[in-house]
Amino acid sequence: MSTGVVDLSDADEVPVLIVGGSLVGLSTALFLAHHGVPSLSVERHSGTAIHPRAGHFQLRTLELLRSVGLEEIVRRTSEESYFPNGGISAMESVRTGEIAVYVGDLNDGVQEFSPSRRLFVAQDALEPILRERAMQLGATVRYGAEVGAVQQTQDGVSAEIRDRATGAVRTVRARYLVAADGWRSPIREQLGIGMHGYGKLSRSATIYFRADCAELLEGTNLGVIYVFNPKLRGFFRFERSGRAGFLAVNTLGDPREPGALDVTQDLTPDRARELVRTAIGVPDMPVTVDDVAHWEATADVADRYQVGRIFLAGDAVHALPPNGGFGGNTGMQDAHNLAWKLAMAVRGVAGEALLATYDAERRPIGRAMIEQAYTRYARRVTPEVAGDDLPDLIDDLWIEIGYRYRSAAVISEGDDDGSLIQDPHALAGRPGSRAPHVELRRDGRTTSTIDLFGRHFAMLAGTDGARWAAAAAEASERLGVPIDAHVLGGEFESAYGVSPAGAALVRPDGFVAFRSRDAVDDPAATLERALGSVLAG
Repeated sequence: MSTGVVDLSDADEVPVLIVGGSLVGLSTALFLAHHGVPSLSVERHSGTAIHPRAGHFQLRTLELLRSVGLEEIVRRTSEESYFPNGGISAMESVRTGEIAVYVGDLNDGVQEFSPSRRLFVAQDALEPILRERAMQLGATVRYGAEVGAVQQTQDGVSAEIRDRATGAVRTVRARYLVAADGWRSPIREQLGIGMHGYGKLSRSATIYFRADCAELLEGTNLGVIYVFNPKLRGFFRFERSGRAGFLAVNTLGDPREPGALDVTQDLTPDRARELVRTAIGVPDMPVTVDDVAHWEATADVADRYQVGRIFLAGDAVHALPPNGGFGGNTGMQDAHNLAWKLAMAVRGVAGEALLATYDAERRPIGRAMIEQAYTRYARRVTPEVAGDDLPDLIDDLWIEIGYRYRSAAVISEGDDDGSLIQDPHALAGRPGSRAPHVELRRDGRTTSTIDLFGRHFAMLAGTDGARWAAAAAEASERLGVPIDAHVLGGEFESAYGVSPAGAALVRPDGFVAFRSRDAVDDPAATLERALGSVLAG
């Protein structure tokens, strides 16, 4: 693992070049650095985000931040501005009160599944935290520059980088390139990758404002307030003080009316101020509009996540409406899935085919996320035009930790029913699923099996699993891949569906790669075959 800054700002060759230095680009740099792989991120803007976008962070995302030592600082940052367990409700206006409750308590029922908790945190507050940690671990982030023409060969990728201030252009060669360059992704366009799904839903606007709504919000702990009235449809997110926030407007009232789906047309500052007052429900409320951002609500997923040595992540491969908070979370989870695979390939201990499992695993998830974001948008914002073919609404917890990967990096047990998303209770350590949380007591403190994952493969064995631990040491030496072995027993056995003599091999990203429900004659050979298969892809 890297222990200091490796400045790649002027390097001609880098292990991984990341196009984009926003939420997903920084996450990719961070997770690569966590695995000891330096990278160069190139961001066209002059710094991190200036607006509080992507505010709802899921349980799984907090587990990822936990794995790189950032969970507590992110939680403290969240609590400075937002309620810890904020709910999600709908109102005709803030003044008139609730007409529907979508989520009463953001963390209701999650305690048995994870040591982490969901939260709201502004993207402009989160990105500097990600950047600082990534750079501490050896990543380089360059602002005010953009990547132009990209060419790849059998053994690398060449990219032109232009300084936006001086116009100077230089060529950087990387072993791999990750495009986290947003929903308009120039890299995706260069590669000719199409996007398909539900298409453009509306021309929306986000209005950043200041207005004293503290009295109207007194006694509530709402994180998101949907507004549904004859003049507009959208949602608020207020800061904890109740005196500032933003209003995202998706329609001007009934979406069937002409022009209702184009909020941005003729949206002057005065008009934006009136929309905020209408949504608050106080016609003479003093409102200061700080900024207005125009954007398109879209629900599409890319046809491919990889072309050769170029990988795409985040909005570059899935454009989602913000309903449900899936965009930023899905992008960060893309980065996490890809980072350990790139690290293995950079070190030369994995076959190139392992990298192909990124598309195989994450693209089905991206498709599922656009369906879930779309159905929430349609049900909560535009029910009048929603068709009978709306996807079923799947429980948030199932979506966050109940999905399964199917690829060559997962050893199937042959009894898979093909379900992509399931009740987490039913997964019970099946290969391809997120390794379950089991509370552990160690050295007088309480931890979790979740804390055993993050950098290396982990071999978790039942009470009588000493032979599996020895097998892990042997396989690790032969294959040159670190494996952390733990003999746990007890609740672990039922949670992971193994006997006292069984074991589970968990990947660095915290997903079960292989499971032996019971003892085998030669655990060392069995484990070596399984690990070799996973690494070769």
